[in-house]
Amino acid sequence: MGNYQKVNNIMLYVLNNAEYLAFMNRTIDLAYGKGQGSDSESPDEISLLASADGIPELGLTKAFLDTYETDLLAMADAVDESRTAQETEQMALHDTNRDNLAIYIITRISRAGTLPLEAERDAGKYLYKVIKPYNGVARLPMAQETAKIKGLLLDLRKEENKTYVTTLGLDAYLAELEKENEAYDQLSRQRLQTRAAAKKESGTALRKRIDAYYADLALLAQSYNVVNPTEKSAAFVANLNQLIAETTASYNQRMAQGKKKEEEKPAGTPGGDSESPDEI
Repeated sequence: MGNYQKVNNIMLYVLNNAEYLAFMNRTIDLAYGKGQGSDSESPDEISLLASADGIPELGLTKAFLDTYETDLLAMADAVDESRTAQETEQMALHDTNRDNLAIYIITRISRAGTLPLEAERDAGKYLYKVIKPYNGVARLPMAQETAKIKGLLLDLRKEENKTYVTTLGLDAYLAELEKENEAYDQLSRQRLQTRAAAKKESGTALRKRIDAYYADLALLAQSYNVVNPTEKSAAFVANLNQLIAETTASYNQRMAQGKKKEEEKPAGTPGGDSESPDEI
C-alpha cells in the first residue's frame, strides 16, 4: 500500500513577492531532491534527478521543469529590476545646465532695459517682448521645457533680433543653451528606446502562469504517489507539506506583526505600507 497523503492547500495569492519566490524555488529544489536529506549528493548526482526524462517518480517532464524555472527566473528579475535608467543621471546634469542658461538669458534681457548704455537699453526693451512668453520656462515639465527652449532659440535667432542679441553678448549663451537642450532631448529619446527594448513581462502575469505550473506539479506528484508510489514520491509530498506549513506560519507571523504595529500607532496616524503581491 502506498502513501496516499494529499498535498495540502496553500493560498498563494496572499504571499508577497519575496515569500512567493522563496516558496516556488524551494518547491523546485524539493522536486530535484535537494532538502530531502540528500545533502551528501554531488552536483552531478543531483542533476541526474532531472535527466532527459525529467522526474518520472513525480510525473514531471524535463520540458515542464525547464519552463517552470525559466518563468521563476523572469519573475525574480522583474521583482529586482532597477527602475533607474543609465541615462537619467546625465539627463539631470544637462537639465540643470539648460535651466541656468535659460534663466540667465531671460534675466539678462529683462534687466537690460535699465542699463546705462543706450544700445543695450534699446536691445533689452526690444527683446523683452520676444522673451516674455518664455518666462518660467525652467519650471515647466521636462518635455514641455525642451520644446519651449527650442521656441526661444528660434525666436531670438530671427533676422530682426540678431543685432540686439549680439549687442547684449548673448550669442555664445544661445549656442550653449542649444547644445545642452539637444543633449537632454537626445538622452530622453535614448532612454525611451532603452526602456521599450528592456520592458519585461509584469510580475502579475508571471505569477498567474507559475500558479498554474505549481497546481500541475502538486496534482501530478500526488497522483503518481497514489498510483505508483515510490520512496521519492512519498518524500516529496511529505516535504512539500512541511514547506507549505512553514510558509503559511511565516505569512501568519508577518500579518500578526503588521496588525500589532498598526494597533500601536497613535490615533490619526496614516496606515502602514502593506506589501501587495502585485507590487513589482
